[in-house]
Amino acid sequence: MEITGSTVILQPGIYILRHPTGNKAALSIARAPGTPATQGRMELLSTAGTHGSVLRDGADCIVLHISDAPVTLLVSAFLENKNAPVPALRVDQIALERGSVPPPMRAPADAAPSTPAHAAPIAIGAQGISLIGHVERHGDVMAPPGALLGDPDSLLRLEGFQVMWPDRPHGVDLAYSIAVEGGGVLPMVKSGKFCGTRNEARRIIEVSFALIGPAASQWRLEGTAHFSGGYQVPVQAAVPLSGPSGLEHLTAITLHVQRSDTGASERNPWLESATTKVFKATAAQAEREQSANRDEEFAS
Repeated sequence: MEITGSTVILQPGIYILRHPTGNKAALSIARAPGTPATQGRMELLSTAGTHGSVLRDGADCIVLHISDAPVTLLVSAFLENKNAPVPALRVDQIALERGSVPPPMRAPADAAPSTPAHAAPIAIGAQGISLIGHVERHGDVMAPPGALLGDPDSLLRLEGFQVMWPDRPHGVDLAYSIAVEGGGVLPMVKSGKFCGTRNEARRIIEVSFALIGPAASQWRLEGTAHFSGGYQVPVQAAVPLSGPSGLEHLTAITLHVQRSDTGASERNPWLESATTKVFKATAAQAEREQSANRDEEFAS
């Protein structure tokens, strides 16, 4: 898979974002990381299946309301290979005053960045795992390989995230899922897909990661999940990670993948199926089961 990105600046107004027809590459739409705090507010409505961020075909649509000041968007195109044609995001502005309707804009994903001079450069590294997430009060932010997504020293919620792995080796992928307070466990997704919510003030109280695919045993997943209250939980493949009470919310995560020294990683109970997920028992559950087995042996 080849990932290419660009930025587009939208002035205050109401816009309709649509996927161009005739191109199968998905487009991810997000507030550009590193943009100044003085940028405007962004409210959105979207069709089912987009999760407010991904356009896959002509049936998908996102309506954006930009207010107070311009907003810089990061448009990422997920191509089958580097020679595949890059789709052009359709951006149509809704006229709110009398007069002619403004002409539709076209924002090709391979266009030169239009980031203002005072904003930090936007780039997703060609190697390693980068994380893009939605942080309470800060909007969408990006963490380069090896960096933390979110702030573990604050109580700000990390409400959703997606894993970007541009140099992902053949035969392996990273799958992840979360549990949202009041919403249960969301479906498992793979790298490049957003998991979570935006602007809904909903807390992630559990997160799970696993390497999947025929070559998964050749790689080792490492990282840390940070929860409110200062709790840090090391990432373990296919094990639900949460705070001690299960009510603490996710504030930050860091992830990286390394070659396995032994050539075989720990047993992975997640299946390749996108709809099947099997969790290992927690330590407390395992202790209860062992105690029950001892009681049965004593009774016999």
